[in-house]
Amino acid sequence: EEQAGLVSWGVCACILVLGVATWMVFRYSRRDAPFLVRLATVWCWWNTFSIIYLLPIDLAPSTGAGDPLVSIWSFMYWTSFVLAWTIIPVAWYYYEAGDFTPWSKFRYALRANLRFYAIAAVLLIIFAIVVVVNHGMNEAGPLGVLIFLSNTWGLSLYILLLGYGMVEVPRSFWYESSLAKSLEYCYYKAAQTHDLMERAADDLVTTQSYVTRMARGIPNHYMYRNQLNIIEERLTVLDNIDLKMDGNMSDFSETDFAAELREAKEPDLPMLVKLNSHVRTSIVKYFRLRDTMHDTAENAANLQILVARQSQPMASLCSQGCGGIPSALHLRWMLRWREITYKVLAFVFAALSCLLVWSELTIAHNSISPWAVSYRSAKDSDVSVQIATLIPLTYLCSCAFFSLFRLQLFDYYHMDSKRRTGTVSLLFNGTYILRIFGPIGANFIALVGVDKDTIAFQKVIGDISVVPALGDGFNTYLPILISIFALCVLFNVYHRILRFLGIEVFTYWSANDEDRLEEGKRLVDVYSSAVRDESADNFL
Repeated sequence: EEQAGLVSWGVCACILVLGVATWMVFRYSRRDAPFLVRLATVWCWWNTFSIIYLLPIDLAPSTGAGDPLVSIWSFMYWTSFVLAWTIIPVAWYYYEAGDFTPWSKFRYALRANLRFYAIAAVLLIIFAIVVVVNHGMNEAGPLGVLIFLSNTWGLSLYILLLGYGMVEVPRSFWYESSLAKSLEYCYYKAAQTHDLMERAADDLVTTQSYVTRMARGIPNHYMYRNQLNIIEERLTVLDNIDLKMDGNMSDFSETDFAAELREAKEPDLPMLVKLNSHVRTSIVKYFRLRDTMHDTAENAANLQILVARQSQPMASLCSQGCGGIPSALHLRWMLRWREITYKVLAFVFAALSCLLVWSELTIAHNSISPWAVSYRSAKDSDVSVQIATLIPLTYLCSCAFFSLFRLQLFDYYHMDSKRRTGTVSLLFNGTYILRIFGPIGANFIALVGVDKDTIAFQKVIGDISVVPALGDGFNTYLPILISIFALCVLFNVYHRILRFLGIEVFTYWSANDEDRLEEGKRLVDVYSSAVRDESADNFL
């Protein structure tokens, strides 16, 4: 009967998680994202999110590492392995390529991946030789080495993501509870985004001038005229946009590639491929920054109104407002309930983070690990095990996923939930979320101190202990580094280093540059006025 209940719970959770993953892909992916990329992203997210409900089922006493669970875990793990290390990286480089034909893009993607695999193969052979000579190898053989290296890579990433998330999740709720501080952050972000947007616009103006000059100067018999026409057509999206820049702030004009373009009379194909990639990236960057600027100004304008009304009685605010009950509830939430709710959640998440750190530091001594004690006290009942493991595992995964979705890598990787996430960013996210699939499960099993022989998940990745001196010890005790990294995040070591080097960053815990904030406020007022004027013109 308990097994039937677990099966029903697993099916319902599977459908729910699949729905959440599909909805998230819809919210994040751009409208022009290829269907196969969206489908692959749904799979990546659903596959990794599923560990939240599947692992507690595996830990239940009535399952006993049965064959069905072993088959499910084997399918999920090896599908993740193949996708994360072969198929998705090829697709990733395919959509990143600036080539003009599908076959050329595919060749570029293969070459880029083969270079990586060639270097990895050499290192793998050296590592395997060292392992055999010094420690020998168990029955897992080369397959075990592959699993070990894959999980070591994923575990290293997982350490950084979890160490950041377990501090930033509670801290972000605490900081965002203050409307005034949120407004101050919007001012800072508006000033920063506007500067970046002006530079991006200047780069586009400069690039457009190079392409125009190039198109006018080439002879009629130029063999790559079609490729140049494709680049010119890509730039037509800027025809109805006043970039309001003259190219004097362009960073691109100072690069070696810009110098090559200025000197080129008849650019060869590799130069056009590089130019095509640059044009595409520059256009995406400008529109992303423009949208971010509009969103920030709109958010700041709303916060200005709310901050101005904070001292007024709620009854008078609700009577003055229009929109009926929904508007009144929104005002009550933003002005009265939001702050206390966010602060309570911050305390709850901070407590969970402390328990997580405690469990990580005592991973080798399960008798004093809070999550291990909780699991042992509940392990005689399937329902109790689900409750005792679902909450900490959900929080652990949420912290890691939060970090990966918040991460920004220059102009290469950005996740935007307003349907503005590009194809490369979706594939990048999918690749790395799959690579932490195994480490999440292995780390949580170690945290609760369960007998590994009774867990189906461990049977699938159990070959991690190819070398006793490296496998078990490295993959069990390395998560202690999570605590060290979390302390660095907690004490803002990164921000302090940047400020020491003279790099400006926004901080919630200390005063920020007043001139910068005033500049941001002015920009918000300008953008808000422009939006109001545009709305009035449309109405008239």
